[in-house]
Amino acid sequence: MVSQASGGMNGDVTSPASEVNKMNNNGETQVLHNIYLRERFKDLHKSLESELSGLVEKKLQAFGEENLPVSGCLASSSSSNLSSFVSPFTASSFLTHAHSRRTDRKSGGHLPSRNFMARPSLLKELLTVNHMESIYNIFVAILVLLFFNKVLDEIIHTGSPNLDLSLIVWAFGGLDRVIVIWVCMFTTTSVFVYVAFHHWAHSRHAMPVVYDAVAGVVFLLYLGLFVYLPLQSLLHHFLPPASSLIILCEQVRMFMKTWAFVRSNLSRARSYKKDDDATQDEGQNNSTLCPNFSHYLYFLFAPTLVYRDEYPRNETCDWRKVINDLGQVIGCLFYTHFLFVRFCVPAFQKFGQESFNGTNLLVAVFSCMFPGSLVLLCGFFAILHAWLNAFAEMLRFADRMFYKDWWNSTSYARFYRTWNCVVHDWLYEYVYRDIVSWQRQQGGGCSKLRCFPMMVVFFISSVVHEYILSFAFRFFYPVLLIMFGGFGVAFMFVNSKARQFNIFLWVTLIFGTGIIMCLYSMEWYARINCPPTFDGFLDYAVPRSLNCEFSN
Repeated sequence: MVSQASGGMNGDVTSPASEVNKMNNNGETQVLHNIYLRERFKDLHKSLESELSGLVEKKLQAFGEENLPVSGCLASSSSSNLSSFVSPFTASSFLTHAHSRRTDRKSGGHLPSRNFMARPSLLKELLTVNHMESIYNIFVAILVLLFFNKVLDEIIHTGSPNLDLSLIVWAFGGLDRVIVIWVCMFTTTSVFVYVAFHHWAHSRHAMPVVYDAVAGVVFLLYLGLFVYLPLQSLLHHFLPPASSLIILCEQVRMFMKTWAFVRSNLSRARSYKKDDDATQDEGQNNSTLCPNFSHYLYFLFAPTLVYRDEYPRNETCDWRKVINDLGQVIGCLFYTHFLFVRFCVPAFQKFGQESFNGTNLLVAVFSCMFPGSLVLLCGFFAILHAWLNAFAEMLRFADRMFYKDWWNSTSYARFYRTWNCVVHDWLYEYVYRDIVSWQRQQGGGCSKLRCFPMMVVFFISSVVHEYILSFAFRFFYPVLLIMFGGFGVAFMFVNSKARQFNIFLWVTLIFGTGIIMCLYSMEWYARINCPPTFDGFLDYAVPRSLNCEFSN
């Protein structure tokens, strides 16, 4: 029996020792599995925390870029960098942010500057979605219908499908003069400005006060001549509106580029000391005092108005994208032509020859809303999207944030900051920040005028817009100045986050473009059909449509 029991224990029946070992092995496996799950959970936690922190940092940076100028006027002015608000991503950073903001304000800190990074244009991403591509196709279909409408009109009136493009040919007349004026402007901007700044930067340390005073006078004199001489040539050769717009827009662009280059590199030369030659070789000294000419030349063509020595750049250039973007610019040009020929010319070409009253004006404004809105969208798409993306692709310029989703804006403050980021960045970088910095240096009551920098920005922007339109059309009719510098500033303080305000924004935009298109068209044809009421400068400054005697 003992042998049987012993055989049973060694055979079919498991011994207690083996059961204990098995339980220990299972327990060890479970412990190891728990440790593995815990490590996986830690890795997942770190990954999610990192992604969430990056997402919040990106959103807060975008929020700061969009709302910092206005928040200084509507609330308290903030000068701390957004990175101190985000990192480290803990509750204590949020609680201590107000203290760091006050400390930074007392220490004279500066507002955050423009940050360049590689990112695609917004519409390039949206048009990869089928739903957005269908909206794009709708606008293309409207262009096709306008084309056939023009062809049908020519067949009815002339008997042949002759596509009359005389309006475009006339509007872009004198292109040879335009090229000559542009070459002169670019030569002075690229060569004279760089050589003069290079000489000043390398020579001022001998007599800083004298060189700074002379350089300041020469620079202001140059800017004055740069505005006057192209304008005088434009008026002398009687260039038509489109050609005039090319010269005026390029003049303003080069003016802003010149200011950005000089303003961004002043601190290099002014912080230089003669003893620095002993610690730096000649190459390092030259690049420290003044950027290389290749950097400046690249900046003159780059689709940005904010100067940097280096920009994020792509590795290759896709010339098919360049051709596609330039083709879209040409398409928008014909789009605008068909809109004017179909809606604007027939409605106003007899202005001043027929009776016109308040009812006719109201009907004309509403009839101009649809074509005016399409012209606005065509101008945005052609210039801020297609044209800038074409140059960015050719130069391998990687930061394509030329605009943001302005169409989703729920306030005019956000609309102004997202409609044209290129100009907005220049105004913020070289006007708003400098004025705020000056206010903080003055201290006292001056630093409390938080709306003053924003008002200066609006004043400069509205005056430049009116300057371009006035000399392009050869008359002063401050409709845009009043709407942009008056109602536009007032709407800035309506800081609503409700989605319904987006409807209000679109209604006012459409109504405003209708008014602008109607009144400028009336004034244009009034100067063709109505005799002048005043002589000399008054005829240019006083709208002739207000004094036009209508025939019955």
